[in-house]
Amino acid sequence: MEVTRKQDLLAAVLIGTLATAGFGLALPAAAANLDGQVLGGGAPIANASVTLWQAGSGTPRPLAQARSGADGRFAVAAPGAPLAEGSLYLVARGGTPAAGKGGGDNPAISLLTVLGAKAPAKVTINEMTTIASVWTHNQFIDGEAIKGQPLQLKIAAGNVPSFVDLQTGGWGGTIQDPLNSGQTPTMANFATLASVLAGCVTRVRPEACETVFLAAQGPRGGVPTDTLRAAHAIAQAPWYQPERVFKALEALYPVPQGKTMRAVPYMPYLQVAPSAWVLPLKFDGGGYRAGGKAMFDAEGNLWVGNNFTVGWQASDALWQGNATKFDPNGKPLSPITTGFTGGGMQGRHLRRSHRPEGQRLAGQLRQQVHHRVRQGRQAADATRRHQLRRAPRPDAGHHHRA
Repeated sequence: MEVTRKQDLLAAVLIGTLATAGFGLALPAAAANLDGQVLGGGAPIANASVTLWQAGSGTPRPLAQARSGADGRFAVAAPGAPLAEGSLYLVARGGTPAAGKGGGDNPAISLLTVLGAKAPAKVTINEMTTIASVWTHNQFIDGEAIKGQPLQLKIAAGNVPSFVDLQTGGWGGTIQDPLNSGQTPTMANFATLASVLAGCVTRVRPEACETVFLAAQGPRGGVPTDTLRAAHAIAQAPWYQPERVFKALEALYPVPQGKTMRAVPYMPYLQVAPSAWVLPLKFDGGGYRAGGKAMFDAEGNLWVGNNFTVGWQASDALWQGNATKFDPNGKPLSPITTGFTGGGMQGRHLRRSHRPEGQRLAGQLRQQVHHRVRQGRQAADATRRHQLRRAPRPDAGHHHRA
């Protein structure tokens, strides 16, 4: 009991000290330790300011702050239980990168890691987590603030691990699986973007940050002032003159004389400029086979009516596919080979069965799915109306470049 009283007194003193110091942090009632490391170009960033934020439908709230040590490591208190709504994210600003060639603090560093509703015990903040977090949260980011409706933030955060491992800052599972690593250019697009950001973070050349910011400038003008804003500017207009970012890669990491490859911190990198800086991913499973019509329900799940069943010889003579359901992060939720079956669903997709014995079950499934789809459409309409109110008019002083 005496130990407990001393611990309570120490906690009270610490909270009072933070309050009088003007931090204004909303400390969680039941906190858990969150250990992390800030990296730039694969090496520690010392003395970076790290803030843990809670995002929601309103202004994000700061929950904890820390500074990274010489090894880039930091520790903050995070909510112990998953958030009922919203998402947690970390922003690291400034600091001295060990891989830096310019020396001293780099105020242009701003790196992001979105954690989701529950923080892991260990986390990394680097260029890879920044690219993954920005591209999944593109429409919800404003500077360093993230704001959106609960379901929107849940879906966005749920897709971050598809690209990056939150604990290590390395590749996530989906992007390096057989469907994506060898069948799409996504890994090369992703790593190229991360290396370009790292060029500014570590200042591989004296003018590195200026090179990155000018390459990231969007069609409406305005030059970014840090690496997070640069990444967001590219994500907002991935189609706009994509060769500029690729030329930045060439300028920051020229092929050394007598060598054949660029000394980039992240591989693979692109050999030629892409048509756009997009990060597509492929998904399969759950009985998916020659999908027909697709619908999203109110929880963001994707429902697909399959024309055929996995393993069958596809033929117009027999259309006997079932229904597949995917989670918003692409994970199949229906049985691996057959999909959802029964109730006259075979070959009917999400329509009523023509067989009397299957009408009731198929009809119930159809009503449930269509009800969720209707809710999803209503939520999407509300989001579009909100975005239209926020969007600037084309004639509001913005000049578009050809």
